[in-house]
Amino acid sequence: MKKSVKVLMILLIGSLSFSANAQIFGVKAGLGLSNISSPDEVDNNTFGRALGVKIGGTIEFDITDDLYVGSGLGFAKKGASTVGDTFNTFYLEIPLSARYDIVELGGSGYLYALSGFNVGYMLAANRGGTKVNIGSDPVNDFFKPFDLGLNFGVGVIFNEQIEIGLVTEFGLVNIYANDLSTLRNSSLLVSFGYKFGM
Repeated sequence: MKKSVKVLMILLIGSLSFSANAQIFGVKAGLGLSNISSPDEVDNNTFGRALGVKIGGTIEFDITDDLYVGSGLGFAKKGASTVGDTFNTFYLEIPLSARYDIVELGGSGYLYALSGFNVGYMLAANRGGTKVNIGSDPVNDFFKPFDLGLNFGVGVIFNEQIEIGLVTEFGLVNIYANDLSTLRNSSLLVSFGYKFGM
């Protein structure tokens, strides 16, 4: 557990030092569907979708006129549903991504594509409203605390400030404490953002 906290602190400090050179600050929120997939299942239908939510602050700086690199700090609610039950997981997340403005739209907007990583630390989790343990002990814990995922998205920025997009995320690591099975997060979100300091 102490190792996990140290890694999270290093990522957070790195993100904050990265923000010292940022030119663009903003806020972003997302709403959509979240799921937990299991490649160990033949039909892969053990879990159903649940509500996914994200909210947080963002920082960006421009590499070129069209290419931006960004990070931030946010809160995410993920999870999945089963027959008569629901898993809810709550993460502190640090995204690391690159955004490229593909084409100008009508003189006041840009179509963009983005890709990157999400590094997450699970703060809490419950199953059907009952708290489950978080850690690396396969006997006493249900979920592992750390998550790492890829994200891809497209969207539009209007007047260089208002952003609307569609983002999909795929988990890369097993979040299940018992390594006899594999569980990974996934989600599809509509995102909304506002940028300051453009």
